[in-house]
Amino acid sequence: MEAFLMGTAVTWLAMAIRMSIPLLYAGLGGLVSQKAGIYNFGLEGMMLCGAFFAYYGSYYLGSPWLGLILAVIVGALLGLLLGFTSISLRVSQVVIGLGIGILGLGLTSYLYRLLDQSGAAHVSTLFPIIPIPLLSGIPFFGEVFFSHNFMVYVCFGLVILISWFFNHTTQGLNFKAVGENPQVADSAGVDIIRYRYIAMLISGILASLGGAFLTLTQTALFIENLTAGRGWIALAAVILGKYNAWGVLLACFLFGAADAAQMQIQVMSLGIPYQFLLMIPYIMAMLAMSGVVGKVRAPAAMGKPYIKQ
Repeated sequence: MEAFLMGTAVTWLAMAIRMSIPLLYAGLGGLVSQKAGIYNFGLEGMMLCGAFFAYYGSYYLGSPWLGLILAVIVGALLGLLLGFTSISLRVSQVVIGLGIGILGLGLTSYLYRLLDQSGAAHVSTLFPIIPIPLLSGIPFFGEVFFSHNFMVYVCFGLVILISWFFNHTTQGLNFKAVGENPQVADSAGVDIIRYRYIAMLISGILASLGGAFLTLTQTALFIENLTAGRGWIALAAVILGKYNAWGVLLACFLFGAADAAQMQIQVMSLGIPYQFLLMIPYIMAMLAMSGVVGKVRAPAAMGKPYIKQ
């Protein structure tokens, strides 16, 4: 019995980490854009496009690496599109973000039906699991933390890098100033437009990587609306994490753990309706967005177009 419980715990925690990574990539993308004052409501559409183009790039070009590169390019273009319309044209960030979400769903669904008219399931090549030498052999912790594919390790590295960047570098502090008080930052010589464009470029790439993770490490297939609202959960994770990279990591892990739990319950046949647990991530997202998690202070200039005086 003890061995069974230990095995179940290991499987659940390892699965929770894998389920949290797509959310974490997109959540970090949302964090970067919001730190610079841009509300990225297009995370869902960017994730969908990343998942689609990563899959078809991997399948048709024969390499997951080429699929990953294609996803990065598409994510960068979508980030720049949102940046151009909201920064240069000063269109509502909410409207443009929602538009990109609709564009991502419509475009990927159309291309999916166009390229898969035969109805045959085309399986792409996945990135392999890379156990870290020595560390992966540690009982319990080795399988939970050190037996994943490279995109998991890169994502955790990004959490450390982004946290350090925003708190310990001049450029990071400039990013935060752009999101807090762009007028003061501009008077200090900070190029507001350039910083915001860079933020949107990074945000689009990270969100797209979140979608690419799904098709290049988990499913090996693409289906319509594959992300199933993960972009919105990632947006909620930024708020739940109180605009801090480590907080976003914890929030995404909680969402991933709830998702992994409902899968475990289905396998174990405990008689508990799995639909109930399936709702938990979305309930948590609603609570985060409604402010139940406590007072969260967003960047003061977020959502406001900058007009140089």
